[in-house]
Formats: sequence, C-alpha cells, structure tokens
Amino acid sequence: MKLPLYIILLVIGPNFSLMAQNHPKGHTTNIEGETIEIKIPAKIKQTEIKNQSEEITDLKKSIQSELKDYTTEMQVQRFISDNVITEVNIDTTNLNGNQSLKVTYSYTLLNDTLKFQTDDFSPGKYLVNESNALQVTLAVMKKNIEGKLAKYITANKKIYITVNGSADAVPIRKAIPYMGEFGERLLEDCDLEGKTMAMEVTSSRGITNNQTLAFLRSCAVKDYLIKNIFQQKYSNLTYHNSATVSGQRGGQFRRVSIEIIIYNAFE
Repeated sequence: MKLPLYIILLVIGPNFSLMAQNHPKGHTTNIEGETIEIKIPAKIKQTEIKNQSEEITDLKKSIQSELKDYTTEMQVQRFISDNVITEVNIDTTNLNGNQSLKVTYSYTLLNDTLKFQTDDFSPGKYLVNESNALQVTLAVMKKNIEGKLAKYITANKKIYITVNGSADAVPIRKAIPYMGEFGERLLEDCDLEGKTMAMEVTSSRGITNNQTLAFLRSCAVKDYLIKNIFQQKYSNLTYHNSATVSGQRGGQFRRVSIEIIIYNAFE
C-alpha cells in the first residue's frame, strides 16, 4: 500500500532557489517562486508491521500458556475447580495513528452445578477475596505485568484500564450491607448499558439493585489494581468502571473482566 507525499515547489521563471536549514526536529526548506506540485510515493514500513505482528503472536501464545499452567496448578491445589476457564487475549489497535496494545483478561464457568465449591462470587458478594476464579486471574495478570508485558507497560506510557463487573438476574429483595470498604459514600462514573452514569453507594443505604452490585465488583477490582499491581508507578494511567446485568441467573454471570489498552505500545 502506498500513500502520496506532497511537496510544493515555488519557482520564479526558469530558475528557483532552495535554502535548507537544520532544525531540532529535522530539516526545513525555504522555497521561493511560483507553485509546482510534485507527488512522491511514500512506502509504509511493511517489515516493521510484520515484525510487530509476529511479536504479538508470540507474546499472546506465551501469556496464554502461562495463564493455562497457573490455572491448572490452582486446580491441582483445589483452590479452584476444573469448572473454571480463564482467558487472556492480546491484540493491536490503531488509536489516533498510534499502534496500541489491548490485553483483555476474563474467565467463565463451564456450568453452575457444583454444590460444594463456589469458584466465583456468591449472590450479593463483591470483594476480590470472595471469588477464587477472579483471584487466579489477577495473580496471572500481576505476573504478566511484571514480566512479559513489562516492556510495553512502562511508567510514562498512557494506559487505559476498563474494569467490567457483572451481576446475574437474581433480584435483590432486601438491601445487601455495604461495609464502606471503598469509602462511606462511594460516588463514581460507570458505563451502564452504553450510557455513562453517576453510581452512588452508601453504608447507610447499602446495595439495593444488581446494577449497584455489578458496579461494586468493578470498584473492588479497581481498588485491588491500585493497591497491589499498579500502585503509584504509572503517571498516565486512567481507570474506567463498567457494569453489566445479565438477564439470566447463575454464577457464570457474576464475574469481572479487565481490559488494558497501552497507547503507542511499540514506541
């Protein structure tokens, strides 16, 4: 694929003059005379794009293998059951002309028939330590960020993290206590059903609907990421809450996913 590069020459009669001067950002040229348009094709760096693609493919395979191995280890130790499927996906996306890296961590349950072990949130629960499947996912995420993703997630990179908390359709008939883990009055924006809304939770009122419960699961993971993974090391990191309420019931609809976008990751 070729992109046209335009250079404008100004010419007086049969003669024209070009005067180039050094500049901190490159070279500039002063041109005097009448206007002549010349088109010079500019080639995209196909080799660089190919190398990036191969790099991402290798990175994806490596991180997926690491997640699979750790999940298997936790299943052997019976921290989680083989009902849990953990997932990580890595892709590139072009944002404002910059090649960015998108890493998404998620998990699901094969079925909801286990009676003696709860892999994910029980109804009404929202803290990280109340979901074993979530703890396994976060443990691998921390390992990746300190290891295989460290060359992309650096201190000054612009990083955007979206945490999506989900709840199932079991109705909340009596207010669930909110113990003020994230402040006596928690008020933050949250993306709910495609709209950004101000979500509020207070210790006095508690949790009265599934939208608020899903929001709190998002906030719990955000709090964990701030305290245990990213801390204060990254100056351009932005968090975004997202909440989803399923129309179905069951543990597989009570979970959290995390999307990390690293802007201009290959710079």
